[in-house]
Amino acid sequence: MAIQEFSSLSSLTTKAVASIDAYKAAKTEKARHDALEAATRLVRALEEPSDAIYKLFASPAVLMAIKTASDLDVFTALSQTTSSVTYKELAARKNADGQLVERIMRVLVCNGFASELGPGKYGPTDFSRQMTERKTIGTMDSLFMDFLPIINKTPEFFQKSDYKNPGDPNNGPFQHAYNTTGTCWDWLAKNPGALDRFNTFMEGGRDEIAHWADWFPVQEQLLDGALDDRPLLVDVAGGRGHDLAGFKERFPMGAGKLVLEDLPSVIEDIQTLDSDIQRVKHDIFTPQPVKGARAYYFKHIMHDWDDNHCRVILQHITAAMETGYSKVLIEDYIVPDQNAGPKETLTDMIVMVWCPGIERTRHRWTELLQSVGLTIKKFWVPHGHNKGVIEAELQSTGGI
Repeated sequence: MAIQEFSSLSSLTTKAVASIDAYKAAKTEKARHDALEAATRLVRALEEPSDAIYKLFASPAVLMAIKTASDLDVFTALSQTTSSVTYKELAARKNADGQLVERIMRVLVCNGFASELGPGKYGPTDFSRQMTERKTIGTMDSLFMDFLPIINKTPEFFQKSDYKNPGDPNNGPFQHAYNTTGTCWDWLAKNPGALDRFNTFMEGGRDEIAHWADWFPVQEQLLDGALDDRPLLVDVAGGRGHDLAGFKERFPMGAGKLVLEDLPSVIEDIQTLDSDIQRVKHDIFTPQPVKGARAYYFKHIMHDWDDNHCRVILQHITAAMETGYSKVLIEDYIVPDQNAGPKETLTDMIVMVWCPGIERTRHRWTELLQSVGLTIKKFWVPHGHNKGVIEAELQSTGGI
């Protein structure tokens, strides 16, 4: 390594240590992200390009090992032990081959999903404990069983489509991988196992951000001025209603004030939901049935569609809104115009191959909403995040 490279490493090390100290002092999400970014730059400088390429090449094997470990109840066993558990004990839970389990455990240990307390003895980590959460299991299952087959076939799709940006929900990487002409939503409706995995994945898809009602000024922007005889909040394409349930916990509402809308297959899949929350079977590409609500809320919906389809969705909403009263609230990524982070860029790839959709920058959000007669009042983004709520209202028509 040249002297100049050692100097660069020293500089990166100094910056990484300083950013970690800043995080210890501030304890904010922004400081944590800054520290993580500085540490990542240092690790990349230490890696040889050949090491980085091989790690990338072998990374699918990590996913395979984690999924297999989950199926073997390894993470449950690790979380339950008060000392350590051996590979033979782990294997016995499913009558598995001990040598196979031992090989899987080596992968888990070197990736932080288990700790090694001695030869063939293992303990839990924060990562392994997270893998026992229902939403995390659903996310892993959805990724491994439903998303990876599409990702694997996407380069082939781009070759055949002359590398055009996908936007047709009936002709994208998803359709190419699954040999279907229907949308991904049509496919989910016909595959209940995949639908269950996807809905569970969506429940856990908020990352580390608190529920939006914890940081969005609900009282000032929604409750103040709300009319008693109108619905307060319509969660459009809201899945099983987990966001509305969270909202009601924070702001108790009587019957009819909160409305959940989604496709019939999703509404019928709901097992438990507060009876005060009204359930409406609704296709977002048809006229909005709830008129004059205080707010129409979309979480991770617009990023599923290109601009043309989003305009159709939003035009149905604007037709139901009351000028000067109703709002649109969109919770989604707001991608930085420069130096975008891994979560928003990789999520952009996921929605591209699945829907196909797109994550938008602030500039693209503004253009999209203005094109349907909406004015953005404010981008509400928690400090240290690139996901937030876009608050928009009908453009004023002016007057004399």
